[in-house]
This record gives sequence, C-alpha cells and structure tokens, in this order.
Amino acid sequence: MNPRVLLVDDHDDARTTLVERLRRDDGLELVGAAASVEEAALLLSAARPDIVLLDIHGHDGHGLDACRALRQLSDAPVVVFTSFLTGELWSAASAAGAADYILKHIDTDRLSREIVRLAERHGRRTPAAS
Repeated sequence: MNPRVLLVDDHDDARTTLVERLRRDDGLELVGAAASVEEAALLLSAARPDIVLLDIHGHDGHGLDACRALRQLSDAPVVVFTSFLTGELWSAASAAGAADYILKHIDTDRLSREIVRLAERHGRRTPAAS
C-alpha cells in the first residue's frame, strides 16, 4: 500500500507546487492539503494519513505550535518539511513532536522515496515486496 500523505503548508504557491509534485507520484497517495492546522483538523479523520508533512517555517511564526497541535490531533508522524533546519530548530521541533524532517530542496523522486522510507520506519506501512 502506498503511504497516505497530508500536507500542511500555509504558503499558497509552495503548497500548490508540492501538491503537483506529490500527485505525479504513483507510489504515494496525497490525501489532503491544508493551509493551517484548523484546515488539517477537518481533514484528518477522513484522510487517515500515514505521514503529515508540515512546513514548520510558516504558520505566522508558530510552526512549533502547529507541530504540537497536529501530534495531539493524530497519531500520524509529523515530518517537518523545510528549506533550512538548524540543530537548535530540529531540537525544538523534535520536542514539539516532530518525528523526522525532509529538506525542501530535495528532488521529487527522492522526496517520494523519503516519504515511503519514513512511513515504513514509523510503522505506518510495510516495506514493499522485493
């Protein structure tokens, strides 16, 4: 089964571009895209994501709060998706409940592989048969 991904990014252009990238991949199932935690909350029960991909730099400077809220709303691992990540920010994101991170400059094929790997790593999908 393909990992089910819920995207949360408050930047409209970035979210639209990422939705296009993820929808092109047959190995993933994009189950929703939200601009806010509030929008994500409305999608979570029906979407049942395996991974929540969260842009931590948005949300009016409250990305860590968004991470905490998403962890309270769902048992799906929150993966920080960001342009840059310092050690200090990763420590704070991890303390806020982030399971892992992916840097945005990653190409689409590798992004898909990373999402699959993280879903498997966090017990959300079984490894693909060889």
